[in-house]
Amino acid sequence: MAKEKIENLSGVLGFIERAGNRLPHPVTIFLILTLVVMVLSYLLQGTTMIDPKGKTLAVKSLASADGLIWFLKSCVDNFVKFKPLGLVLVMMLGLGAAEEVGLLSAVLRGTILSAPRSMVTAIIAFCGVMGNMASSAAFVVVPPLGAMIFKGIGRNPLAGMATGFAGCAAGLNANLLVVGTDVGLAAITQQAAQIIDPSITVHPAVNWYFMAASTFLVTGIIVFLTEKVVEPRLEGVAMHEGAMESEDMSLSPEERRGLRAALIGGAIYVFLILLTVVPEHGILRNPKTLGIVPSPFLDSLVPILLGFFLAISIPYGVSTKVIRSDKDVVRFMGRAMREFAPFIVLCFAAGQFVSSFAYTNLDMYLSIQGATFLNNTGFSGIPLVVSFLILTACINFFIGSAMAKWALLAPIFVPMLMQVHFSPYFVQAAYRVADSTTNAISPLEPFMAFVIGVAQKYAKNAGLGTIISLMLPYALGILFFWGLFLIIWMELDLPLGPGAPVFL
Repeated sequence: MAKEKIENLSGVLGFIERAGNRLPHPVTIFLILTLVVMVLSYLLQGTTMIDPKGKTLAVKSLASADGLIWFLKSCVDNFVKFKPLGLVLVMMLGLGAAEEVGLLSAVLRGTILSAPRSMVTAIIAFCGVMGNMASSAAFVVVPPLGAMIFKGIGRNPLAGMATGFAGCAAGLNANLLVVGTDVGLAAITQQAAQIIDPSITVHPAVNWYFMAASTFLVTGIIVFLTEKVVEPRLEGVAMHEGAMESEDMSLSPEERRGLRAALIGGAIYVFLILLTVVPEHGILRNPKTLGIVPSPFLDSLVPILLGFFLAISIPYGVSTKVIRSDKDVVRFMGRAMREFAPFIVLCFAAGQFVSSFAYTNLDMYLSIQGATFLNNTGFSGIPLVVSFLILTACINFFIGSAMAKWALLAPIFVPMLMQVHFSPYFVQAAYRVADSTTNAISPLEPFMAFVIGVAQKYAKNAGLGTIISLMLPYALGILFFWGLFLIIWMELDLPLGPGAPVFL
């Protein structure tokens, strides 16, 4: 019966994989959507509406002479001024350097390998969740290292692999730190929120309180599911003994020395930043209110984080002799940027769609129509939030990129839900919860093939269906309990981050 269920599940997921693979690239999707905006704006041109401020607006046609001239003249600005582009690239200069010199991999390996036996599951899950700051490094380090450690202490290595993968994939958006994901999503959210209120700002830390608390919640859920659900199911499963040897992932003396140097560099940098924030008249405090929300500190988080990652990467690289001159630093930063070439192309296409959507006033039209529908039907509160979570979790099966999905959804749902009094910060938090959870069971997850390869070291017949059936309890469990946590947070009306309430 269990085998039959897995085969049925594999068939369903196989269909999802084939359907997803047949979809155009996200870049193509945004270009197609720009054409859709052109057609809709032509059909609806002249339709009037009253915006939330009482101003009368009309839908403008992108297919008209004026619309085409605007598009041609604005095409470059639509790309260059697309908020996530500059912010994410600046952030990735620092994070990319940390990954290129080997710092992030060393931190993950050092943390997991030094874990007490009783805390192994929790540490692997925690490192997976925190690993989203390390980009691809987390996916190629945490799952195989989890399998190796579980095997070494006499536990099922597939359970260790699943624990690490669940943290990296299903817990993708939770973190104790403000990382690249926060920067990119906040930029998109701000553009969408300004459809309703041009004065609103969305800084990268608007979800920090919620995501920091979620880090411990998601870690706990993963530990419970591993030890009470997943590992017991694997009892008696035959392991492949022919390729059980795992590569040595222990830290070298040079890496340990580098980590000490990085710690010193990071401590000095944090101390200097605190000198600008902690004193009452610190230069990064608000000069009028002397507070931190809002303040130049929050407005400058991206360059401050860039400085932090360079402050720990350069001492690590110098200490391990990976960096021998300033040329090496520039080379590593440039190498990291090469990986973001597809993101730059995506920003070009997404920028055209978002700007065209705004120029035609279709963004306002759809948000007003949606808000009117919600008000007339009384569909709000918890049912509305749950519906949004489910919708986002399902879309994740077909569009893998978190930035691409949010660039598509934010211009519609952020202004719509703002009109029924949800803050853009809360809408972004809800998106992040749902977007994370189904990564672990999405056939389009970029690292799914790698995880299958890791599993085949221990179970030679492992395939996509094996991984999906293994990860399904994590995806459903995290979606349910993390979603419930979000709703409790909403009902208690707790701030999501500095200056970021749940409701407007």
